[in-house]
Amino acid sequence: MMFRIARSRAGGSITHYDLYKVDTKNGMTVLDALFQIQDRMDPSLSFRYSCRGAVCGSCSMLINKEPRLACRTQIADVKGNDMKLKPFPAITETPKGWNSDGEILIEPLPNMPILNDLVVDMTKFYDGLESMKLWNETEDGDTSRSQNPEERKKIERYVNCILCALCYGSCPINAVKEEYVGPAALAKTWRFHEDTRTVDPERFAKTATQPEGAPLCDLILNCVKACPKGVAPGGAIRKIKSL
Repeated sequence: MMFRIARSRAGGSITHYDLYKVDTKNGMTVLDALFQIQDRMDPSLSFRYSCRGAVCGSCSMLINKEPRLACRTQIADVKGNDMKLKPFPAITETPKGWNSDGEILIEPLPNMPILNDLVVDMTKFYDGLESMKLWNETEDGDTSRSQNPEERKKIERYVNCILCALCYGSCPINAVKEEYVGPAALAKTWRFHEDTRTVDPERFAKTATQPEGAPLCDLILNCVKACPKGVAPGGAIRKIKSL
């Protein structure tokens, strides 16, 4: 299988694409292929990874123009346009010479600056999360706050977020509005708003509805399709908009 991989040794933007032939076998993932390329053909290839089990969210990238986790994407299952995302330039513009029938295209996750090859600068993504102040203010002497299974189930979907930023990279709004905090930040804000242990839910409602928050979302819902954990940020944002 041939892999066409975006390169940017100087950072900043994609400068060219390199083509590699990978020896594949059943059960092999895209991340496995990247390791083979790095180990056998090109040690200069840069990409992020950690857990290799779809837990850490480190290996987010564009695979055949769809935002996916490389460790979770098996080569045999790679196709095109499975997600049916609403198009924007980063997922519609294709490199010259790419043969979509015989090559797998690997590119860095959109909407964030490129540091090197497939490694992006996630500062904007994390800044959005930090701006939401996603923690509970407690008072001295507070006792532990318990939660029953029914209460936990209400927020379970949002707790499962692994901060992979696939929602951020799939969002057409993040592509054009740098001030938008992004789907993950808003989903996590809704989680705190709905958590029965939260001291002041209204604080999170106000945070989520600030100008750079939910008002900027057009409910395109690419984030719902791209999320590997079923968080469905768009659903949370829809509820925030109804507050």
